[in-house]
Amino acid sequence: MNAKFKQAIIKFAIASAAVSVFIRLTDFIAQDFNVQVLLDLKAYTINFMYAFIIGLVNMLSFAIIYKKYNWYRDVKKIILIGVIGSVIWSTAAFFLARYVHFVVIEGLSHNRFLESQFAATYIFAMLIAFLVTLIFHAIYFYKALQESKLREQAYENAQTTAQYDALKTQLDPHFLFNSLNVLSALIDENPEKAQEFTTHLSRIYRYVLDHKSKELVSLNEELEFAKRYMKLIEMRFENSVKFEINSTENEGYKIIPLSLQLLIENAIKHNKISEENALIICIEINNETLTVSNNINKKQQHQSKRNGIGLENIKHRVSKFTARQVEVIETKTQFSVEIPLIK
Repeated sequence: MNAKFKQAIIKFAIASAAVSVFIRLTDFIAQDFNVQVLLDLKAYTINFMYAFIIGLVNMLSFAIIYKKYNWYRDVKKIILIGVIGSVIWSTAAFFLARYVHFVVIEGLSHNRFLESQFAATYIFAMLIAFLVTLIFHAIYFYKALQESKLREQAYENAQTTAQYDALKTQLDPHFLFNSLNVLSALIDENPEKAQEFTTHLSRIYRYVLDHKSKELVSLNEELEFAKRYMKLIEMRFENSVKFEINSTENEGYKIIPLSLQLLIENAIKHNKISEENALIICIEINNETLTVSNNINKKQQHQSKRNGIGLENIKHRVSKFTARQVEVIETKTQFSVEIPLIK
């Protein structure tokens, strides 16, 4: 016998016994607390038999229906077939239970039993089966709906976590690739600066390694990292790139790690840079918002990709911690990204 089926049989037996006891207690109260009612073992057995047979038939009926149909797709079919099937099977089970009761146990003849059956008795049984079936379906649907919501939530959480992890890993190779390009250029132009650049790069990459697995870092830590990163950029571009940081009250705020580096990198990537048209990148903190802005001198090949993977990266990561949105503001002369700070 299947373990699940065996377990279900045991549960039905226990439930049937409980129903039998409940019926006898009801009779005990109805008959002015006659103790003999509680001592009638035969009545317990008969009540148990009715409950068990009808319950078992319905259990098998429901098992077949829910195995064949999906409750989410075939709700109407399940209700229609389930109710009709349950009424038919319950009536048949009720007839069988009454036959065992009166013919097998009470010794009534077969003909006398058939003569004593009235339609009203079975109509009442069918009505009870109909109501019980509706209640069962309602309970099952509610339980299935809750389980479905939990599965969907678990899937969404797993998907969000996977996306978040994937987005974080995009920073490392991109950052290293760009830094090595800068270092390669400096080796030819100025070996001493290349050595200094290497020292700064090692410290910056240590920060990347230490913080890439973190979901949030303090704003002060991120600003210090940004300053070191800016130093590398200034060593490469000299007077062609300028930075401004305006921040006062930074205590207690947190931010997505490496978000400043990504925005600075994007500003450099998407704009033409020269001493005549210097790129000015400004970082400001105001009203629990960090704003990174720069003047615009777009590279033609990147014009359509201005709001690419970098900004999507930040938006996805920020959305995990706050309902406030990352705002992107672009005018003819300036491009700004406003990132909500997290307490």
